[in-house]
Amino acid sequence: MKTILNDIPNRDALLSEAGALKIGYPGLTSGAIMTLESIVNKKMRVLELGSGGSTLFWARNCKSVKSYETNADLYKDIKQKTRFLRNVEIVHTDRHGMTVGLTLEPKQGYDIILINSDPIHSRRLYLANLALYKIKAGGWMVINNYQKFG
Repeated sequence: MKTILNDIPNRDALLSEAGALKIGYPGLTSGAIMTLESIVNKKMRVLELGSGGSTLFWARNCKSVKSYETNADLYKDIKQKTRFLRNVEIVHTDRHGMTVGLTLEPKQGYDIILINSDPIHSRRLYLANLALYKIKAGGWMVINNYQKFG
């Protein structure tokens, strides 16, 4: 089985946004990515709050990915890298716009939600609580780097 371990020359690539974007994997632990690799499929719809290498990973492995991004530079990089992919939608917005957008997303509309956007602990918890209603029964919520900010 091909896993992230086949693609990463060293673990440091996952520890920076630029590295994760370059290799096209989320900046999660190797174990978390290997778990995701074992559950994702081409029928899944993904919503991510914050984009990057994860956007490319979802685009390769899932039916669709929609990302809300607040960082203008990262938004430009992701738009450039996904410009030919029809299963990717990226929305550039501010924090308030991300919250409004999330509330307007369909209930139980997504199989996986990745919260990867805001380093403020309380903000991530707030987004996670809003996102709960957007996940299908049996779906997954991933909160990236939670231990770093908690």
